[in-house]
Amino acid sequence: MKKIMLLLLLPLMVGSCKNSSEEKKELQTAESQEENATTKAEYTGPPTIYYLIRHAEKDRTNPNTQDPSLNINGLKRAQGWAKYFTSIQLDEVYATPYIRTKQTVSILAQEKAITIKTYNPANTYTEEFLNQTRGKHILIVGHSNTIPKLVNFLIGEDKYEDMDDTDNSTLYKVTLSGDEKKVEVITVD
Repeated sequence: MKKIMLLLLLPLMVGSCKNSSEEKKELQTAESQEENATTKAEYTGPPTIYYLIRHAEKDRTNPNTQDPSLNINGLKRAQGWAKYFTSIQLDEVYATPYIRTKQTVSILAQEKAITIKTYNPANTYTEEFLNQTRGKHILIVGHSNTIPKLVNFLIGEDKYEDMDDTDNSTLYKVTLSGDEKKVEVITVD
């Protein structure tokens, strides 16, 4: 009799386990879909602001120098950038690994007590970079060819061409707020 009862209850127990297993799978699928929706959802936090500049004037006295320092005018411009950004909030400062880019923002970074982060321009054109800097105010110093390319990446358009090799005074201010992407091109002398 006990064997018959067990045989009758066995399908119910198996069915119950199966339903529990199916419920877990459905719950996991729903959670996964919810996570994907959250990941893909538009960022709604504070705007992200990027300030992008080319390094200040470099020393051109030795054309064989691949990593020149700033010249006198470049050092003055670096002081000018520090003054310009005095009242502007900055969370991070990025510079390529060249002496001239680091010198361009060293005074500013010191005054704001921010450590300069060295970056490779090829690694900044990524979603990972956007996610790491989201909601922050970022200053990026680069080169005549890398800065316009980064601006184009940030706005999702091929709008800006390489800067003139003598242009050390242009500032691109890119503001990303939800779907809105705004660029201001400012000359700072």
